[in-house]
Amino acid sequence: MFRRQLIAGAAAGALAAPLAAPAVRAQSFPGGPFRLIVPFGAGSATDQGARNIAEGLNRIYGVPAVVENKPGANGAIAAEVAAKAKPDGLTIFVCSNTAAASNVALMKSLPYDPIKDFDPVTLIGRAPVFMIVNPKVEAKTAAEFVALCKRQPGKINFGSGSASTRISGELLKAKAGIDMVHVPYKSTPAALTDTMAGHVQMCFADPVTSLPQVKAGTVRCLGVGNRGRYKLTPDIPTLIEQGIPDFELMTWTGVMLPAGVPAAIAGPLRDNIVKIVSEPAYVEKQAQGGSEITPCTPEEMRRIQLAEIQLYREMMKIAGIEPE
Repeated sequence: MFRRQLIAGAAAGALAAPLAAPAVRAQSFPGGPFRLIVPFGAGSATDQGARNIAEGLNRIYGVPAVVENKPGANGAIAAEVAAKAKPDGLTIFVCSNTAAASNVALMKSLPYDPIKDFDPVTLIGRAPVFMIVNPKVEAKTAAEFVALCKRQPGKINFGSGSASTRISGELLKAKAGIDMVHVPYKSTPAALTDTMAGHVQMCFADPVTSLPQVKAGTVRCLGVGNRGRYKLTPDIPTLIEQGIPDFELMTWTGVMLPAGVPAAIAGPLRDNIVKIVSEPAYVEKQAQGGSEITPCTPEEMRRIQLAEIQLYREMMKIAGIEPE
């Protein structure tokens, strides 16, 4: 409820873009290859979204569209590169809420400003976090996992590859009164891989990354971080209904441009990106993986960004985490 109130009540951010763009420049766009910068490794939900957009841009504009994975520092490395790129519409930042919002609360200083340095384009996907454990862990439910941690304080490790998954683990510790050891990774797929291997016992992950492994039996899902049953996975119980109070955290993937791309370029480019991610085959594929495709206006994305920053500041207070 708190999350929904924040998003609904957040002040709208101004979306600034030059009004006077030379017609010749817009007509000759793109005039070169696209560069899609991704803050996480291959196989992540963000990476999958970027590769779909790249394929679509190549098809529409007839020029190469190259995905560049730059994992590390919770997405700050990729964000800094994208923020400093020329605002000509050829550099596109495909990011998660980690780099676009959560880092503002999680880190004391950033080499970029997600509000001033970027113009929002649209969200492309949203999903709640999923609680994943190695199948050898002696817990079939979230309540059993909490009991296991209480019997073995400080002996259970949880991995994270983003701000969302880090906060999820810390929030679980705070709300369930358990002690776990955090193990950071450069991406969610890397944390999931080590969970599968048993190097860490638990991680939180987005469904696009984790559900294929859940279905394959290489990991077990103990619950969903949603207020009610998630409509794409109605058979998986929420953490709230398993006794973890108010545990509701979403992950989202979005598209941003370096601030200052002329409106004559940014507008049509956004329309094409929305068209690409709204294609029925892609929507169905993502739904099968547990992610909802949720295009929105730039103004709506900015409001969600601002709300997310406030939300994570509140979550960090609850979890007792100091900015790093």
